[in-house]
Formats: sequence, C-alpha cells, structure tokens
Amino acid sequence: MTDAAPAPLSLLKTGQYDHLHTYLTALENQFESGQIGEQELLRAFQGFYSFDLTLGEGFQAWTMAHPDTYPLTVAMAAWFLGRGWEARGQMTSNLVSDQGWRALHHFLEQAETCARHATTLTANPLVACTVLGRVSSTRGCDLTLEDVQRQAYPDWFTLGVHHNPRSYALRRSMLLNLRTEWGGSEEHMLTFVRQQQEAGLLSDTDIQRLWAEFHSYVSHHAMHFAKNPAQGVERARLAAELHPAQAEQLFIALTGAKASTADRLDALLRFLTAAEQDATVAPGGNFAWALHNSGDWAIPEAPRIGALLTRAAGAGDPDAAVMLGKLQLTHPNWRLPDALPLLKAARDQGHTEAAETIVYLRRLITNPTESDAAQRRDDVLKAANLLSAQMSWEVYRQFDAYRAQFDLDPRQKYRYLHRAADAGENDARFELAQQLRGGHVEMGDDGVLQPVDTAPLQVSLEYAKHLLERAAGSGHPPSEKLLKRTSEKDWQAATASRLKVQPLAANAATPAAPVGQKMRVPWILLLVVGMAIVRACSHAAGSTPGLHVGLPSPDNSVLAVSATPDAQQAVLLKQLQAGQKLTIDLDGRRVTLSAH
Repeated sequence: MTDAAPAPLSLLKTGQYDHLHTYLTALENQFESGQIGEQELLRAFQGFYSFDLTLGEGFQAWTMAHPDTYPLTVAMAAWFLGRGWEARGQMTSNLVSDQGWRALHHFLEQAETCARHATTLTANPLVACTVLGRVSSTRGCDLTLEDVQRQAYPDWFTLGVHHNPRSYALRRSMLLNLRTEWGGSEEHMLTFVRQQQEAGLLSDTDIQRLWAEFHSYVSHHAMHFAKNPAQGVERARLAAELHPAQAEQLFIALTGAKASTADRLDALLRFLTAAEQDATVAPGGNFAWALHNSGDWAIPEAPRIGALLTRAAGAGDPDAAVMLGKLQLTHPNWRLPDALPLLKAARDQGHTEAAETIVYLRRLITNPTESDAAQRRDDVLKAANLLSAQMSWEVYRQFDAYRAQFDLDPRQKYRYLHRAADAGENDARFELAQQLRGGHVEMGDDGVLQPVDTAPLQVSLEYAKHLLERAAGSGHPPSEKLLKRTSEKDWQAATASRLKVQPLAANAATPAAPVGQKMRVPWILLLVVGMAIVRACSHAAGSTPGLHVGLPSPDNSVLAVSATPDAQQAVLLKQLQAGQKLTIDLDGRRVTLSAH
C-alpha cells in the first residue's frame, strides 16, 4: 500500500463503504494478477485485527451494502479474531478467566466460520488462509512430530501454499503454530524450517528470516518456560544476527538473564534502530516487561522509546498505549509522552486494560481533591463496565460510594462481585464462593447474582468449588488452604453445612497496577454492536436481509438477537453503558439485558 493509498480501517470508521469495497476488491485483483506482492495485500487488512467493539455498526452497514463479498467476509473474520485475542489477554493459560475462555472460544468460532467461507469467494484467498492460520495458532498445535515429518499440514496451509508457493507469510504462520508452548516442540519447528529450505521456494532473505523466527521462538520458550536463561540469550543472539528486528528478543533475554547494562543497552539500541527503519516493526508485551526492569541508564533513549510506542498506538495498537502508560508509572523520571489521550481513545473503543491503566495513572495526582476522587471513581466504574476484574472488585467493596455517586441499583453490588469473580479476580472468587456456600447469594433465572437467605443449592456449591479451584490454580493461598480443609460432603447440598460468613466490609485498598494482566470482553455491549455477521459466514446464502448473530449470555448459552436500526443501537448502547436494565423480546420470550 502506497503512502497515498487510503487506510481501509479509516474508511470503515467513516462510513465510506463503497470506497472501501472498491479499494479492497481492486487490491485483491491486483494481487491475483501478480501486480502487487503479498505484503502489500496483507498490510491492507492488518488493521481489521482490531479489539474495537464499536466497529460492529460499520460492519453491519458494510454487509448491507456489499453482502457476501470477499473483502467484507475476510475483514470481519479478522475483527472477530482480534476480539478473541482481546478476550484471552496475554497471560499464561492458567490465568485466563472463565469469562475470557468463553469469549475466546466464541470469537474463534465466528472468525473461523467467516474465514472458511471467504476461501470460496475468490480465486486466491491468501488473506483468509492467514486468518485461519492465526485461529489455529490461537487454539494451539494439534500436529504430532510425525505429521510434520510427513508434511501432513492443515488445509489452510496447503490451500494457501498451493496458490502462493513462495509465500513467507504462510510459512511464518505455520512456524508460529508449531511453537513448543502451544503444543509443538523445537523439533517440530526445526523439521518445518529445514523442509522449507530444502524445497527452495522461498528467497534467501525469507529463509534467513524464517530461521531468525525459529531461534527467537526457542529463546522465548527457554526464558519463560524452561527457565534456561543461558539458552535464551544464546538463541536470541542467533536470531538478532539473522534479522535486526529480533534484537527485541535479545534485549528481553538479556534482561531476564540479568546481563550487563552495556549488553542490554546495545540490544535495545539495535532494536530501536531496526524499528525506526521499518514502520511495520511494533514492540511486543515482553519488550515492555524488559523496559520496566531497566534502570535509569535507559533515560537517554526515552525519547526514542516514547516515539516508538506513540507510533504503534497511533497506528491502532492499544497495547502500545498501555505500555506507555505503565512506563509512566514505573519510570516517571523518563519524561515519556502523555499516554492519557491514547488510553482514553482505546477505552472508548472497549479496551479493558487501557481503562485500568487510566485508573492507575490517577495515582500520580498529588494531594487529590474530592473532585479528583469522584473522577477516579468514574474511571473505575468505566473499567468495571468493560469487565475489568480488579475494578469490578473495587466497585463491590466500596459499593456505597459508587451507589451514591452514580445512583446504582442496590442489586448491582452483586453483579460486580460476580463480574469480578468471572473475570478472574481471585479475592472475588474466594468471596463469592464463600457467599454461595453460606446461602447468601445464588444465580437468578436471568443469570444475575442475587441475595438470598437459604440453604445453598447444589448448583451453587458446584460453582463455589469451581471458583476456588480456579483461584487455587493461579496461586491464591486462601483458596488452596480452604480446598485442603474440605471434603466431598462439603460440596453436596444434602450433606453440606451452611457456612457462617458475613458479607465483606466495604473497606477497600486501592487496586494494584499489575504488569501484563488482561481481563476481557464486554458481552452485553457486543450484544448491541456485534450484530454484523454476514450471511455468508453462517452459510445462509438465501436468507432474508435481517441479520442474526449468536452471542453468549452470562451462563454461556447463546442468544440469537435480531439487528435493530442504527439509531436504536446507539440508544441501547448508551443505556447499557450507563448501567440501565433493558427488556427486549426474543422470539416471543422477554429477556432482561444489563451490562453484566
């Protein structure tokens, strides 16, 4: 894409659907006729891998204007995948919340459905194949070493390579799928890279980049999973020698190995130079971790670091805005650019960690006034309404203050407790489990937690045990101890003793600002704006113009919701964001919606 070419995501956001369709269709035709390469085509669709829930209305309008077309369908597949990544977060799998897993699986199904249908809509569906490759990598590797040795690769790869025998992007996607921490192994990756080298289809430059990726992946696993810093540094050095942008992994590995300041600075400078020379290079989450663990020796490079993160955030990467904000917390003397405008823009689009980071930055205010405290509560509530675990927990613990400022319904206190537990806050999991065991709360027919005073139901005990097991599995000592003290009879309604426990006192500490934890996905907001799934994605070519999309409800069932006119959607979205309850008719059944 040339400098004068339009930004497709911008065209979508500004409602230029005919222009968007014409541009992407022409670009696909140019690619299939050999006039442009794969990188130019893939860059045009890169922006659609977005967390932005507000794109739903645009996709709906695009669908109405140009239904069942390749650019639309593959762009929507990328958007669903972006929402799935946002749902999961970047933590290890044992720390992903129940809500995160439900959201991830739902969005992966939507992304795969759209991408697979997209492969039937054009002669050379390279972009659709790369989306399917990313879906596959997100789910994890299911190939054995024997599969790799006999080249029994998945259909998205074989179809893509059939049409694009010299594609580096497809090889990189396949290598990513074979990573050790995702179910493959170093031998999986090594076998694959050697096969590509022996086949002789890739250029020497692309083979060198593929080897660099291989060594970088091995380094990452050695550092973060095998706990072998020496191997991590060794393989990162090889990667950086093969491709300059891999100096990022070298900087990370040297930081983890507590190497000398000189070596770490040299690696940082090499990466910054590579990123400045290539606008497609963007920092990853572990780069932020390495910077957090850097000393004042990095201050001279702060302007370059700030410029890189600002560039990435401005290009649509919300994680870069979060990195910038958190660096302002850990290194206030670095004098980095103000992250708040970037964070607020990301929050307005539904990014949970950006909303959390805004709350943490409020701490930098010295001698806060009552007005500052009220603003902070407003920021906390906005993050909680984006399903932040920590912020939902704070609203629950200090509910009286939030109720007074925002005129909240008393029952919402329990919604925030449930939301915090469901989104992965371990103290909330423990609290909710105890309240369930004590018969003080139970799930209502509408899926909302409600106060009761009765012996605990069997379903309540089962959910309580699940919450404690999730908390214990992520290292929560109180949950570990409680599970050790209980026996099977404590989890059976017929034999369990009703636990004597009082609701938690409304006296909370300020939530900590963790580095690298993300809890995701405002389901009910998506209920309103996520109604844009194209007929092609559900293989309903002869369906009527009314659109339907299945979205999970709080109990993980799926509701089919008819699309409403744009103006009505905007009103519904504002009402839900404000915490109001709405009642709608679904095929003759009245259902209450809330921001839960």
